Order: sequence, then C-alpha cells, then structure tokens
Amino acid sequence: MFVRGEGSAQIVRCRNDGLLYRNPRPTSGELKDFQTEFVPQTGLEWFVRRQRALSKAAEAIKRVKKGGALLDIGCATGNFFENFKDANWRLHGLDPSPMGVEAARDKYHAEVFCGTLREAHYPDRFFDVVTVMDALYYSPDPKADLVEIRRILKDDGLLAVEIPGLTAMKWRDKGLLCWLLEGRWERLFAISGILYYFSPSTIRLLFESAGFRVLKMVPGASVSVRSLAQAYHDFYFALAWLVFKASAGQFSIAGRELYLGVKA
Repeated sequence: MFVRGEGSAQIVRCRNDGLLYRNPRPTSGELKDFQTEFVPQTGLEWFVRRQRALSKAAEAIKRVKKGGALLDIGCATGNFFENFKDANWRLHGLDPSPMGVEAARDKYHAEVFCGTLREAHYPDRFFDVVTVMDALYYSPDPKADLVEIRRILKDDGLLAVEIPGLTAMKWRDKGLLCWLLEGRWERLFAISGILYYFSPSTIRLLFESAGFRVLKMVPGASVSVRSLAQAYHDFYFALAWLVFKASAGQFSIAGRELYLGVKA
C-alpha cells in the first residue's frame, strides 16, 4: 500500500513495475457519472486558466508537427484547440461530457464525438497528431487506449500525453503544504475518477507496451482557481524548469509532464 484514504480507498503500488493505482476502483457506473459530469462540476474557470499551460504544450507539439488532422482525447470544452486555429490543422475531439462536447463544437467548429475512444470507431492511420491532455489516468484501461491510438495514428504521426508530475503531486497533495494551500491535509482522493498515478518510468513502460517510444518529455505547470495555490504553482514551475535544465533534461519535479511519442 502507498497511501490510505477514508474508508476502503487506498493507493497501492504494483510489485512488478512500481505503478501506483487506486484500489478498489470506482464502479463502471460511478466512473461514467464522473466523466459525463466532469465539465459542469469542475467549472469553466478552471479550463480557462489551463490555457497558458496548454499553449506551451501546443508549442512543443508544433515544433514536431506543422499541421494535419489532430485528435484531442478528453478535449472537454475544447480549449486546447485555441492553439491550432490556423488552416494547417483539422480539429477533432472526443469527450464523454455532453456539456464539454457542445462547447467545443460551438466555439471551435471541431468534429467532436461524445463518448469513449473505442465507441468512436475512427479509421486506421487517420490522424497526424493524437493528444491526451491530463486525462489518461481516468481511463480504466490506459494500455488498451494507447493500442487503439496506435491503430488510428499515421505511421509518422505524433502522440502527446500530459500527466501530473508524481514528485510534485507527492509534495503538493499531502501534508503541511496541502493544508496551507487547500485547508486540508490530503487531497489525493479528492478527484474520484483518477485511477492511476504515473511516474516517468511507468509512463515510459506504458508507451513501450503499446508500441510507442518516447521522443522527449517537456515540463509543464499546474493551475488552480485559488489565488494562493496559483501563486505557488507559478513559483514552483520556475523552480522545476531550472531543475530540468540543470539536469540536462534527466530529472523533473514539474507539476505537469508532457510526453511526446512516436510509433516504435
């Protein structure tokens, strides 16, 4: 066991590869309810605040790919599309939240499917870029999702997966710092739909098991709707960037980590 929450909730570590995951996990019905209601329950302000971090991730993607068909899995309100509005990009999205899908369609005129990845039945080798921004850990079967992404991604396509930085999460989400910023001692279990907590090693193993190889990792910043917490995130990202540069990209304490991958 890694961390115990209230009642039976706990985060455990796999003995084989060290992956952290929630056990027992919510039921399929509870997960569906969480995913469909995520946008209205989170509030639109959080998605707006995410834009600065998303723009940095988009810059990293566009340094590798200059255009094409882009699919954003877990697109929510479509804010990520703000960075791909020029004619070089054809925008597609996918999200289980009807409210998020409607917002993404209305604002960005993207082709957005409401449902899961496997329900969408996209054609083989269709997309130039597939992104999963801060959403992979909600999937009951992330390996199966990456295998499906490999099928629908062109052979020279790019996969971009953003995850929370595990080191930053350990410091931020439990203990005195969590109490100072959030008024509670622990928030690891605050979002019921999170099923996995990836480290740099376990996300790379996941990529490899699905037929991808990691090109690079780009550090990113977390966001908050609370002013004190956002000030902390801004300071922390500056520190994390210095650590990343000083270690020549070998060590990250960033609040978010963007992994760019290609087919192996």
